[in-house]
Parts: sequence; structure tokens; C-alpha cells
Amino acid sequence: MSREELREQIAAEAARLLLRGKEQDFAAARKRAARWLKRRRLHRDEIPSNQEIQVQLYALSGLMASERDPMLRAQMQHWVGQLLIALSPAPSLWLAPPEGSPLAAGHELRVCVAGEQSSVRQQLLACGYVTRGVPLTGETNAGRWQLRIEGQFPCEIHGYASAAQFPVDKDARSSEELQAAAIEQPVAPYEPADDEHPDAYGVFQMLLEPLARIQLPAHSHSEGDALYHSLQVFELGREQRPYDEEFLLACLLHDVGLGINPRHPVLSALDALGTLITDRTRYLIEQRPVAAIYLQTGECPRNLRRSADFDEVVLLARCDREGRVAGAQVGTLEEAFAYLESLDSEWDDADE
Repeated sequence: MSREELREQIAAEAARLLLRGKEQDFAAARKRAARWLKRRRLHRDEIPSNQEIQVQLYALSGLMASERDPMLRAQMQHWVGQLLIALSPAPSLWLAPPEGSPLAAGHELRVCVAGEQSSVRQQLLACGYVTRGVPLTGETNAGRWQLRIEGQFPCEIHGYASAAQFPVDKDARSSEELQAAAIEQPVAPYEPADDEHPDAYGVFQMLLEPLARIQLPAHSHSEGDALYHSLQVFELGREQRPYDEEFLLACLLHDVGLGINPRHPVLSALDALGTLITDRTRYLIEQRPVAAIYLQTGECPRNLRRSADFDEVVLLARCDREGRVAGAQVGTLEEAFAYLESLDSEWDDADE
């Protein structure tokens, strides 16, 4: 069994443990799955990341299955097509999804690109793609580099000095083949069944519950743990925008990245939440740190000030700043979800 196959098996088993409630956080589920699948000390390249486990969670719960959501598949096809255009004329080779598989959210997208990291990164930035460097470990890295594209469909870019260094893989496809497949695949209009309600709140709960074990810095957070803080922010947000579901979700979910990668909490949160949140909720979470600086200094980037959601971003930052009171009265996580679901019901009733 290759290291990649073992990583995938461990990630899938960890996701099953989380979905069944056998484990409550990513680290414990990963450790238990690894011990069950391989009774030896694992190499770091054999251990899946939290993001890989999250992809398996989506796949197992059916939230991202393309056969259930053709509209989501259409968005993925368009996204891939635009990315391929942004990367041209550099030669590229796609390693996922395998040949014959439809493009669907939840796939682990990887593309090999021949070229210099700086030029490819500049090329992507000019087309609106935000990237971050990924350190390479455990192998010879001469002439190699790696980037991760942040956005609705996260994707890893593996850079090589020349196309001759591309890995050999029977399932790999050239960018031209994948672009043709993305264009040619017909997408039927999506009409959800009456009983089809993907349990996004179940995923939100799995991401939020570990925050109860994360103690925030005492000098800036007198309230204690990160979940208590998130519930305070939600309550403050509800007082100001009681019917704005997207804003309230941003209040509740803005810190979920602390339970995944505390060094990059915002990027980790956006990666984990994926397409379970709207573009507006994603924008509010992403811009909250910038708005926090604005509240402190009065300095604000022009693009944020001109945004239609400027007031809500600043309000989110203000609720985040004020939701740090020891002993403040808050509801439970279940009560927060019940309130959000009641807003869904009110919109549904209004549409009838």
C-alpha cells in the first residue's frame, strides 16, 4: 500500500469515527484510525491533515456528492475551467479526480505545473486567486515547490522545474483533457427532493465542539474557552441582526479554524467550511481580522470600505471584541442551531 493510499484510508476511517460520535475531535479520530489500520509508528507523509479528514466527512455524509447536487458540480466545472485558463500557457498535469470521474466538490484537486513559483504565483494573483506556500518535507525538493489555492474549491499546486519531472500516474490527465471534460459534461437543472436537507449543521457542530477545549489568552479573553466566546458573539450578533442568517453564521463559525490549525485559523476555517456557507458568510469571516484592525486604528483598505457588507464586517469585529465577558449568559450550541433553523423555516413559509 502506498503512502497516499494509507493517508486516504486513515482519513476515511477518522471521518467515520467522527460521524458516528466515537471521537469528538480530529486529532483523537486520526490517532485511533491510524492505530487500527497500521500498528506501527507512521511516517509524517502517511498522516492525513485535518483538511483531508474534512473532505472525507463531506463525502461520507453526502453533503458534497455531485449526483445529489448537479448545481455544485457546475460551479466546480466552471472554477476548474477558469483556473486552467489562469495557468496557461504553463504545461500542467492533473492528478485528481481520476479519469472517468465527474468533477465534484469534495475531490482533492491537485495540479502539477512546470515553472518558477514566483511567476506562477503572480500569474494566479493577477487572475484573483489567493495562494499560500506549503513547506515540503520528507523528500528531495530540488527544483520543487508547492502552493495551496484558497477559495470555494481548495486546490494544491505542485511545481516542478520542468514538465519532465511530472510524476507518472495512470489516472493523470492533461489540462486540455480536463478542460474539455469540464466543458462537455452536461449539467441537469437541480431540483432537490422535498426530504433532501443536507445536514450542514451536523458538520458545523463537529467543527465547533472542539473549541470548548481551547483556552483563549487570558490577557485578551477573560471569558475562557473559544466555544463560550463564539456563543457570546452569536448572542451579540442576534441582538443587532436577528434575521440575517448569513451574518449570524459568521458570528458562530468565525473561530472554528482554531480547532484545526491555530497558526492559520481563518484560512483553516474557510477550507473546512467549504461550500457549506455562502459567499457572503465566507467574506464576513475572511475580512473580520481586517475590520478588527480598523476598529483599533481607523485604517481600512479601500476595497473593504466600498463593500456592500462593510457595516456587517465591522459589526462582526465589534461583536468579536465585546464577546469576551466572563460569566455572560449565553444559550447552548443546540439552541443556536435551533434558532438558525427557525429562520430557514420562516423563509420557506414566506416562499409558499
